[in-house]
Amino acid sequence: MPKKILLVSRCAWTLYNFRAGLMRLLKSRGMTVIGGGAAGDGFEPKIEALGVPFISLPVDKRGIHPRADIALLRALYHRYRRDKPDIVHHFTIKPVIYGSIAARLAGVPRIVNTVTGLGYVFMAHRSWLRHLVEWQYRVALACAHVTLFQNRDDLELFHMRRLIKPQKTVLVPGSGVDCTFFTPTCADTPTSLAKPLTFLMVARLLRDKGIYEFVQAAAMVQRDFPHVQFQLLGGRDERNPTVVSQADLDQWQTAGLVTWLGEVADVRPVIAQADVVVLPSYREGTPRALLEAAAMGKPLITTDTVGCREVVEEGVNGLLVPVQDAPALASAMLRMLSDPTMRERLGKAGREKMEREFDEHIVLDQILKTYEDVL
Repeated sequence: MPKKILLVSRCAWTLYNFRAGLMRLLKSRGMTVIGGGAAGDGFEPKIEALGVPFISLPVDKRGIHPRADIALLRALYHRYRRDKPDIVHHFTIKPVIYGSIAARLAGVPRIVNTVTGLGYVFMAHRSWLRHLVEWQYRVALACAHVTLFQNRDDLELFHMRRLIKPQKTVLVPGSGVDCTFFTPTCADTPTSLAKPLTFLMVARLLRDKGIYEFVQAAAMVQRDFPHVQFQLLGGRDERNPTVVSQADLDQWQTAGLVTWLGEVADVRPVIAQADVVVLPSYREGTPRALLEAAAMGKPLITTDTVGCREVVEEGVNGLLVPVQDAPALASAMLRMLSDPTMRERLGKAGREKMEREFDEHIVLDQILKTYEDVL
C-alpha cells in the first residue's frame, strides 16, 4: 500500500463531508494523508482534527476562467513536486482536470480520479462550452491511471464520447453512506392522515436541483391540503449560474409555500422529523441527500434521471417522476400523503438497500482495492 496520499477536492466542505470516512480509514492504516482544496468555508479545522493537514488551493468555483485555472494548475504542480505523494486522488471537476495534468507533469507515480457528477456544463445548451470541457476531460483522464465513476450513466457517456479508455475506469456506488451514523429513529411511526406531513428537500439552492418544480408541486398540493409542510434545507451559492435568487426565495416563504431552513452542520435531526424526502434534480452523480435519507428509513421521491435512479427503485424504496414535471411530482406527493402504509414500506426497503448496496464500507473497500491495483 502507498505511504503518502494527497486528496484534492473543490473545497474543504466537500472534502470533509464526502471523504471524512476515507481519510479516517487511510489514517488507521498508518498512511500519511494530506487534504487540499479551496479554503475559507470553516471546514479546515474539522479536516485537521482527523490528523490530516489541509492545503489551501486556488480552486475557482465560478466556472471557466483561464487565468484562475492556470494558477490552479501551477499551484498543484508545485505542491506535488514538493510533497512527492505516492498517489494523488482528485474529486470534482477542476481538481480532476487540472490536478491530473499537474500530477503527470510533476511525475506523481499514480493518479486516481473520481467523477462525482457532470454538473450544469453537460446540461447547458452552449455546445462550445461542453466541447471544451470534454476536450479537457479527454486530455486529463489520459494522464490518470484510473478514474472512478459514481453511476453507470456517466461511465457509459464517457465511454461513448471517447473521453476515457474503458480499461481505465471503475464503477463505485457513489461516495457511500455511513449506516451507523445515519439510522432510523425509534420515534418513526406511520403518520395519521389527520396530521400534516412534511416534505423535505435537501440540496443546494440551484435551479438544476429542481427547486422550482418542488415549489410548484407544493403549491398544487396545498390547494387541497393547505396544512402540509414543505421545507428546503441547503445553502445558496452565488458563484453558481443556476443559483435560486433571494427574491424568489423570499417570495415563496412570504406566500407560505415553503420554509427555508438554511444550512445545518448535522442534517439528521431535520431528516428525522420529515415524512418524505424529495429531490427533483435534473442530473446527479449519486446524491448523498437521498442516501442519507434512505439510511434513516425515509421514503423518497426523485426524478428518473442519471444518478437518482441509482438510489431509488420505483415502488420499492421510493417513487420516480419525470424531470422538470411539477404536476407529476405533485401527484407522487399526493400518493405519499394518502398512503401511510406505503410510506412505511418504502422507508424500510430503503434502509435495507443502503445496507446492502451503498454502505460506506463497500465504497471504501473498492477505493483501497483501486489503490492496490494501480500500484
